Formats: sequence, structure tokens, C-alpha cells
Amino acid sequence: MASPIEPEEHGEELGGRSAAEQAREQQVLDALSVDMEGSAAEKLAAQLLVPIVPDGGTLGRTVSPHVSRITKTRDGLRIWGPAVAATVAGTTAVAVLPLPGPLALYVLALAAFAWWHCAGRPGAVEAVRMLAYAVADAAGWIRYQVTRLAIRRGRYGARRTGSQSTST
Repeated sequence: MASPIEPEEHGEELGGRSAAEQAREQQVLDALSVDMEGSAAEKLAAQLLVPIVPDGGTLGRTVSPHVSRITKTRDGLRIWGPAVAATVAGTTAVAVLPLPGPLALYVLALAAFAWWHCAGRPGAVEAVRMLAYAVADAAGWIRYQVTRLAIRRGRYGARRTGSQSTST
């Protein structure tokens, strides 16, 4: 049975032209290139040699900077979505329905189970470690936002006091 990968086993010849055939082909191409010189076909052929990089046009250039953020959000929703949905449903049920205490606790325990399950069902040590990392990340994010706000407020204050001193 012939191998589907090897073209020579299917009767195809790779590089099977003789030097005379290659010279004849080059001679024909040279003759045709003289006829094509300066024509619209030559301009078209030159355009075909320019590589085209598909960028999606205006829409692609507008959306491409946001793709990684959208992908990150989609992945986060895919992972944590069931836990968020269970928490919202449980909180709504406890707040709206007249549930007895043990049943309300059971509904909230289902939401906690959803969070635990979406986190990958960690053990006690891993759960504490994940919680510590989440708190540290949140604290870092808050610190970054407060720093940005302080810098913005400082610029605003400098601009405000600078404009008052020049007007008085």
C-alpha cells in the first residue's frame, strides 16, 4: 500500500525536470516579462507580492486591544459563574422567602459549597492559602487604586493652586 505522505510513491516526481527544460522555461518567462514591462498587469503582479496582514479593518483594530481583557473576563465567569449564581440565588431566597432558620442556613451552605467546588475542592490548607492570596491580591489592587487616586488628586491640586497663584 502506498504511503499517503510520500509523493514519489504516487508517481509524482519532485525536481524531475532536466536542466534543458528549466532553461527553456526561464527563456519563455524572460520573453513574457519584456512584454509585461510597464503594463497594468505588472502593477497588479507587484501588488500580489506585497504580503497582506489581516488586521480585521477598523473593527479589528478597535477590538484587538480589548481581546485579552475580554478573554480573561470570560474565563473568570466560566470558572466562578456557578458560584456567583448560587450565591445570588441563595441570598435572594433567604431575603425574599419566609424560610425557617435551618433551611436558610442550608441554602447559604449550598452557596458555600458552590464556591468550594468552583475553587477546585481544595483541602483545608489549600483553602487557607487561597484565601490569603486572594486577600493579598485585593489589598494590592486597593493600594494601587488609592495610589492612582492620590496622584490624580495631587495633580489636580497643583493645577488648581497654580492657576490661582497666576490669577491673583
